[in-house]
Amino acid sequence: MTKKVVAFILIALLSLVVWVYRSSNFEYNNTIVLIKQNTLFKHALINRLNTTCDRHPLFVIIVTSYVGHVELRSAHRRSMPIEYLAAHNVTRVFLLAKIPGNERYITQEAINDESNTFGDILQGQFYENYRNLTYKHLMGLQWASTTCSTASFILKVDDDTVFNFDQTYEYIKTLSTNKSNSLIGYILNNTQPRRNSENKWFVTYEEYPRSVYPQYLSGWYYIITPETARIISQEATYHPYFWIDDIFVTGLLTESLGLKLKQLPSNYWLEYYELLECCLRDMIKKSIVCDYTVGPNGGRNNLIVEFNEAYRNCQKWSNCTRANDYNLKKECVVSRERTIFSDGKAIIDHEIL
Repeated sequence: MTKKVVAFILIALLSLVVWVYRSSNFEYNNTIVLIKQNTLFKHALINRLNTTCDRHPLFVIIVTSYVGHVELRSAHRRSMPIEYLAAHNVTRVFLLAKIPGNERYITQEAINDESNTFGDILQGQFYENYRNLTYKHLMGLQWASTTCSTASFILKVDDDTVFNFDQTYEYIKTLSTNKSNSLIGYILNNTQPRRNSENKWFVTYEEYPRSVYPQYLSGWYYIITPETARIISQEATYHPYFWIDDIFVTGLLTESLGLKLKQLPSNYWLEYYELLECCLRDMIKKSIVCDYTVGPNGGRNNLIVEFNEAYRNCQKWSNCTRANDYNLKKECVVSRERTIFSDGKAIIDHEIL
């Protein structure tokens, strides 16, 4: 073998060693960045919770709430007081993030006071931003699946979701904790990424290259077991961060884990707040009980209070009936067509983490 051939082989081997080293180092650095990014939800700014799960609660409610939504959190507490929840062996936590620099109407001191008063605030170490909702979502699942692992179920809701607590309670009581009931909610199928840069939910091909999202649950309201929440929050650390939380948490991660989603009963869900208001009027004025359980508040912060009070009054006085021939969705008029995955103009806040 000539010296030139030997030299060529040595150079080739050296180049290979350098390439392997650089590649492995690059992958290592990327892995470290990924782990740091995807474990941000595990660190809390406020975690002084009065919530205890020693009594093996039937379910724990985790409410994703914008830090400035003081009135909405108050409405949840008035519609479902802590004492009322405790009497039903249920507990609740509000999930907040750090106050962004452009927020003028709330201070950290006020949040600290709210936390000290009610003991139901879990505040993350990331800033409020709709691109950080995944952190908040995972923070709630991770907390509930560890601190409240003895609960039978976790109910995840948004703070602008109206839901009938009593009907939710009765429904969850009927559920067994087997795998078929590990993820229950409103299933969305064949949702396509929004590729219009003017859309609030605009997603680039780099962020998500596929043409259709996997089926996922609406984050308005869904039920999950602590064990399922635990494995989802663990799985999240091994995936690139995706900022649309419902799709990432209940779609991409559940797809990766091979988890099955279960649809809520067909008469459980109202997509439009006008229908919810109509249901409320029927209970108050016509004594027709509302069989629907969940819907949006349409910007009416107090709707969750009115809705739960009207239902409880129906139960208290036993004066409400179910009209079998009455179709709420035909009787009530919705002003305009909307979807759960709504459009909106893109607003980018540069203060992300």
